[in-house]
Amino acid sequence: MSKQSKLFIIKYIFTKSIMRALVTYISVLFFLTISIVEAKNDCSPEFELAKPTQINLEADSTSDNEKSVFIYFDQSLSMQGYTMKQPGQENYYKDVIDDLKQIAENVGSKTFYHSFGKRIKPIKQNEIAQVTKPGFYECDEASAACNNQESKIHEPFKAAKDRPNNTYIIVTDLFLSNTQLESTARAQLVKPLKSILKKGKSIGIIGVMSSFNGTIYDIPAREDGTISYTEAKKRPFYIIVIGDQKEINQVKKNLEEQHFMDAGDQYKYSLITSTPILQNLNENKLITENDIASKITKAENFKFEYVNETLPVYKFDIKKNYKKKIKIKFKGSDIIVPGSSGVSSFKINNTLWSSKETKCKKIDEEDWRKDKRVDISKISPKLSDQNEELIIELFAKKVKLGELFWGRRYYYLMEIYAETPGSASEETFKEWSVSDADAQDFTERNPTEFKTLNLTKIIKILNSVANDEFNSTLIASLSLNFNLLK
Repeated sequence: MSKQSKLFIIKYIFTKSIMRALVTYISVLFFLTISIVEAKNDCSPEFELAKPTQINLEADSTSDNEKSVFIYFDQSLSMQGYTMKQPGQENYYKDVIDDLKQIAENVGSKTFYHSFGKRIKPIKQNEIAQVTKPGFYECDEASAACNNQESKIHEPFKAAKDRPNNTYIIVTDLFLSNTQLESTARAQLVKPLKSILKKGKSIGIIGVMSSFNGTIYDIPAREDGTISYTEAKKRPFYIIVIGDQKEINQVKKNLEEQHFMDAGDQYKYSLITSTPILQNLNENKLITENDIASKITKAENFKFEYVNETLPVYKFDIKKNYKKKIKIKFKGSDIIVPGSSGVSSFKINNTLWSSKETKCKKIDEEDWRKDKRVDISKISPKLSDQNEELIIELFAKKVKLGELFWGRRYYYLMEIYAETPGSASEETFKEWSVSDADAQDFTERNPTEFKTLNLTKIIKILNSVANDEFNSTLIASLSLNFNLLK
């Protein structure tokens, strides 16, 4: 090839590269210009949205076919009464125990059975049927192997802490005295609970009111010592499930379908979790134009849209003398994990800007002025039920709509956080609980339906641990972009 030909080819390649780079530059400049125009037409001040809080409802990456299920049966002597028939009463204990084996197989690949009392003891597969017979809870008191005199429930919790990627089911009467819930004994319970919840696991408590025909031991007396009681015909027992919410819900669902579709007050459930928030409403675009007061949706120049794919904006014109309350409502079922204790307090991070220029096309970034006031709107104090609503009342605090200057455009950004977990589970189980101080008086009334000792206190301890592991959670961000007319 001649020297001239080589020079021509080099020149051609070079020229083409320059042209290609120029075209790319012009394209980028064009799209950048369009973006700037769109941003300007978006009619909003410059701000950075808070990032959604990561919500780990399923913290375990272990596949279902690798998980094991560990079932622990309380072998204390007071459990014996569940195994004996009580005429005229429904015995759920035997039926539930019989079904737990099949339920466990639906949850994990292998199932291991244990009893616990003074210590944890493995149970062979061919001995599981003994759990529903009185003899399982009997032993020679002189024997060193006797396991029915105590109920060290912290032992199964310790096992769950050590191998957190499995599912744990504990069957017990949860009958614990104050001495078992204080000082060193309390620390033995709390420490593994903290570890379990910190790893993203949850604790499901299923309470079942069953027939009972036996002796309830270790009821605290007014003076020192304890008393026993034999006249109870009904008494609740509890199935505690530790693991991912998926497995907890599966156990709950299976038990409900098989035994408690029409059980009424014979069945209670609560979920103890450090993540009672189901999701961020922005991520799945669950905020809609129907969430705001209908009068606003009918306002002049109303428009609802998601900006930058994540931020819902309500745009409208409104008169200064607007008298109706402006409310935004969200469904509790979109926010709260079913069965959990919910949220006892929320907060709103409020930011309000205004511009003397009301037409979006003419507003520049420097036209916006940030208001120093941040106490603007009210929010419902708590949310604990799937049927409840989270209600935000706008301009209901120190910044009133009627006190703003008319003839201006306002941009109001709200970032809504769940701040403190609730205590709904305490209320759920309250009627089944009796304290140490009231135990003897309660017993002397000769109840046929016996309550659980310190159940409310136990639930409070569980909630307290969950609260310690809870982090403030962003549940929604949204904006109002409005002209305030005379």
